[in-house]
Amino acid sequence: MPPKFSKPTAPAPAPVSCVAAASTKLQRLCPDYADDIDHNLRLTEKNADERPLPDYLTKVQQDRVTESARASLVGWMDKFARDHDLADGTLHHAVAYVDRVLSVRALTTDSGYELRLLGAAAVFVAAKYEDRKAVWKLKADQIARYGEFAAGKEVLDMEREMVEALGYQLGGPTAHTFLGHFMRYAEGEDKTRILPLATRLVDHSLLNYTCLRILPSVVAASAIFLARRTLNPPDVLAWNTELTELTGYNCSDMTACVLNM
Repeated sequence: MPPKFSKPTAPAPAPVSCVAAASTKLQRLCPDYADDIDHNLRLTEKNADERPLPDYLTKVQQDRVTESARASLVGWMDKFARDHDLADGTLHHAVAYVDRVLSVRALTTDSGYELRLLGAAAVFVAAKYEDRKAVWKLKADQIARYGEFAAGKEVLDMEREMVEALGYQLGGPTAHTFLGHFMRYAEGEDKTRILPLATRLVDHSLLNYTCLRILPSVVAASAIFLARRTLNPPDVLAWNTELTELTGYNCSDMTACVLNM
């Protein structure tokens, strides 16, 4: 099934200075913990045990899975999550689980059935991680019917194998995590206009296999940059010192990711 994402459009970034002095200081919420939270998120995103291999399609799967097949699976997983009204963040964790499992275990077939079953189990686990109530609203037999699998037992067996392959590490931060972290002070138009487009851009990045080479925090910061550049008036710079302080990135740090997105 082709991906259902609508592709956001944004003009290519111009090679101009995009950092200006911040007009206001950041309003610090829970200052006693903010720096620790930020430090732990950035430390965890660099943990090799919670990062997929950027070349697993060739190195591990030996082309059993193509970039196109992976993108189609992400589109199917997105539809699955939307059809079942699953919590925000579910899709990002689920795609991360799939990429990490495929980085350590080769599929036994290239028929697509096993890949879709892995995607379904990933959404199942991610939904329960994001929302405890999901255990009541999403059942293995229900998933089997939706995915046209033989039985719910297949979903449960794949779930068990997947969690073992992940080393029971399910909570690594995603680009969606960092977007919420970076936009936690958003208000006004930043919250009503910039955040929705940045969210779409971050979601759309899941389709892009080459984004696996980029840290989730960079993807999130790049999405904010692109959203601001697209929606703000020409006299408002896409980036400023306040955003550099908040994200830890300046424009040159995001160039490759922005062009990739």
